[in-house]
Order: sequence, then C-alpha cells, then structure tokens
Amino acid sequence: MAYWRDTDKKFEFIRKSATGTVENWFSPNDDKIGDTVWDDVKTYENRKDYATQKHEQLLTRVIEWLSQPNDLVADFFCGSGTTLAVAEKLDRRWIGCDLGRWGIHITRKRLLGMENCKPFDVLNLGRYERQYWQGVTFGKKDKPVTEQALYEYLAFILKLHGSQPVTGLSHLHGKKGKAMVHVGAVDAPVTIGEIESAVEECVKLKQKELHVLGWEWEMGLQNLVVQEAKNRGVKLLLLQIPREVMEQQAADKGDVRFFELAYLEAAIRKPKKRTVQVTLKDFVIPNAELIPDEVRNKVSKWSDYIDYWAVDWDFRNDTFMQGWVTYRTRKDRTLALTSDPHTYEEPGKYRVLVKVIDIFGNDTSQGYDVEV
Repeated sequence: MAYWRDTDKKFEFIRKSATGTVENWFSPNDDKIGDTVWDDVKTYENRKDYATQKHEQLLTRVIEWLSQPNDLVADFFCGSGTTLAVAEKLDRRWIGCDLGRWGIHITRKRLLGMENCKPFDVLNLGRYERQYWQGVTFGKKDKPVTEQALYEYLAFILKLHGSQPVTGLSHLHGKKGKAMVHVGAVDAPVTIGEIESAVEECVKLKQKELHVLGWEWEMGLQNLVVQEAKNRGVKLLLLQIPREVMEQQAADKGDVRFFELAYLEAAIRKPKKRTVQVTLKDFVIPNAELIPDEVRNKVSKWSDYIDYWAVDWDFRNDTFMQGWVTYRTRKDRTLALTSDPHTYEEPGKYRVLVKVIDIFGNDTSQGYDVEV
C-alpha cells in the first residue's frame, strides 16, 4: 500500500482474506479511498455559547461531498447555524430547525451578517404542534375537535390564567377579578375584529377591563385595538399564551406566566418622491420587573432592549423580505434607529412591515400602509 501511496503510480486496492488469499481487488485508478480519520480539517469551534459547535471546514467537506449546488440541506438541531451558514455559502438551499429560542436567535443573526445572503424567513410551526396537543389532550388523536373538547381547552387555559369560566356569552369566556377574559383559538391568530367583538360585549355588560389571551396575533393590531378600547372605556391587556402550557410538568407546577405583548412605535417619512424612511420612536418590553437585575442594570434607554430590526418595504402577507436591516455585533454595540431611504420603482400603495427582535430573541412586528 505504501508504494502506491508514496509514488505517482495509480492507486489500487487489495484486501486479503484470513487465509492470505486475495478476497477483493480493485484495478488501478486515480481515485483514492477516503480515510475515516480526517486530521486535515478542524472539527470544533469550541465557542463559549456552543461548546460542541462544528467547524465550518468540517461542514464544508460533508456538504460538498454529499450534495450539489441548489440541493436541499437540512439540520434539525441547528444550534448556532453552522450547517445553514455553510450551505448558504455553497449555494445550497437549506432548512434549519431548533427548539431553543436562543439558538434560533443566534442563527438568524449569523445569517444576516453574511454577505449576499438570500432572503429567508423564520417560521413558527407551533400552530401544528398546538393542534396536535389540543387533539391529544382534549379530544381524540387524528379526529376533529368536538365542542366538548373546545370547552375543556378553554377551561384549561382559564385555570392556568387564574380565571373562572363564564357561560352564556358570545365572545367572553371567563372572568378574573374585575376583568373579563377572551381566549384565542389554537389554530388561528387573534384578529382585530375578534378583539373588537369582545370589547363590544364588555361595553354592553358595563365591564371596564378585558384580558385577551392569544397564541398568535394579527400583525399591527396592538396600537389600534388598545387605544380604541380605551376610547370606549375598557382597559385592554393583550397577553401571550406561553408554550409552557403544553408541558404537563410546567402546568401541574403552576410555572406558567402570561406576559403582555411588547409595544413598538415607528414613524414613516417621505424625504422625496416615491421614497420612504423608517425611524424607531419607542419600544417597550412589558413586565420589566421580571428581567434579571444584571440585564436591567445595563439598560439606560428603550433602544437598549433591541438587538436588531429590519424593514420589509413591500410586505404581502407572506414571507418577510428583509429590504433593510441593522443589528448589534459583539464588537459594535451601536444600533441605528433610522433606516436608509428606500425608493420604489413604481408609484402606488405599499405595506411597510417593521420587525424588531429584542435582546431575548422575541419578535415584535408593526405594519404601516404608505402611498407614494
């Protein structure tokens, strides 16, 4: 073997049996059989946040070996996103999955920092998980959810919220102290119309406070519905149903907290014809008292809670296309609060979607309709 390896002769492979006879033979050729010991590439990055993070050299060899450009590469435990970053550099399509919010946050920032990274979206598949959970917990697996199952679901969420169920009302499902409670569906975002109907019912009943619990929310509804409810004499709180309600252990222990949605305010200006520019004006994380002291003590202004933000200049209720983005890095902690100007090729009406990601990896979006 050493002779063919150490000379320019073509390589051949012979395997002998236990008795010394030739068991297998491959004729001379220019290819070499790969070794299972790869000592010519780095294996781990050994980063602080991800001790087992694979090195890009290793992933580059694997992806180049097993795929072609435009093939689909999937990493279902993507961690810090090394596989996705390498796949993007090698012109492969990719899918990354992770249960950890921090991992998704790190991966998204990593991809955003890559030059000429193609547009991508972060999709929350929780709706399908919730539907499965609802069917298994309150109904029968793979069967349509019955009216009884829906009632049990509402009672379960209300109990975790500390509310008592109420009956005989169309849009109000419970009551907590002086506040009425509306619970959003498992498989659909809470809409503006849905909240307006619950507020209307509160007004008729002369109830002054309403808590709306939801898994997902129609984009841009917060500014509209909170002020409108206030105008009608109803204090409105929008509370996120946390994923922990689906974890039996957390639910049994009472380790479930419902948090208010973050508040985002932005201003749109038109510096010249067919051109718009976005400026962040305010961002509020509710329940700030629950933020660890070591984090809160470093915050001196509202923008310190923002890790990065992006703008889709022509959002069409599908994939968020990052037309402009800014973010903090380890070396540069500054953050621009005004976007670059964007000029549209054609006059018309457009929906500008502003997405803010806070330092904990949570998304908050606000939509603005503009005409240029």
